[in-house]
Amino acid sequence: MEDILIKPTDGDAPTTSPTTGGRIFCDAPLLCDEVHEPAHAPATLAKRGDYDEIKDIVFANGGALSAAEIIRKFDDILPETFVAFDTKMRGDSLNIDLYGYDIEQDVAIVQIRHFFRRYRKGYANIHKDYVLVGRNGITNELFRHPVSSHAVHAGIRKDDKDPVAAVRAAQRWMWGVSDKQLASGIRQGDILIVPAKGKPAQAEMIEAETVLVGGTHEVHAAAFCRDRNGVVFAYGPTVRHTKGQHLTAYGDGDFWHSIRVAASATTWEWGARLGD
Repeated sequence: MEDILIKPTDGDAPTTSPTTGGRIFCDAPLLCDEVHEPAHAPATLAKRGDYDEIKDIVFANGGALSAAEIIRKFDDILPETFVAFDTKMRGDSLNIDLYGYDIEQDVAIVQIRHFFRRYRKGYANIHKDYVLVGRNGITNELFRHPVSSHAVHAGIRKDDKDPVAAVRAAQRWMWGVSDKQLASGIRQGDILIVPAKGKPAQAEMIEAETVLVGGTHEVHAAAFCRDRNGVVFAYGPTVRHTKGQHLTAYGDGDFWHSIRVAASATTWEWGARLGD
């Protein structure tokens, strides 16, 4: 039997990054050899500005974090802000704002906003990118993963007081899953292993002993198939990272699981995908 290479689904970026979401299998701040269930965090309240950007996050115990404090944690993976205009107001500026934060995963949704004008009497132009930023729990390296602006703002509209809402909405979009699937999924970097009810209808069987998904995640299973959308399903999967940046992950048992590769949004100059 042959090995099969499965490339990421239409995600606009071919590289992989250690992206968070779902249950974290051996990808927590401390090394472990079983599923990591994050400790319960105190209730949080997001105080937002006129454009839905977060100004402060207030905790139930009275503590608070400013947006600047949270963004500072991810400075090394974000571009530097700047303002550079001439006397005729031609030039550029770059600003960064916080739109979501999950203290349990320690990941944030950040907007990178590029304002520029090329001619004295020309129109102003604004390019916005939204990125999920965080750290790989094993290597501690930062990552930056571009996500859908529509998903981010849909999450905020659903609950603008909850700073986690935008993060979860972005992660649901990345993996094409529901809230329930996101919660039950087992993550290895930008791969989400999601328990399935069974083999999908009209599935195409894959005759292989291993399948490589996302370029760096080697899936071993008793059987493989592909659904009509190109998503790979594996029976009783074991997933190993070929670069050794994530510990081996396992499915929840000997039944079918979908193996989902995180999509990436198309970006402008400043929001390209980084990490891994």
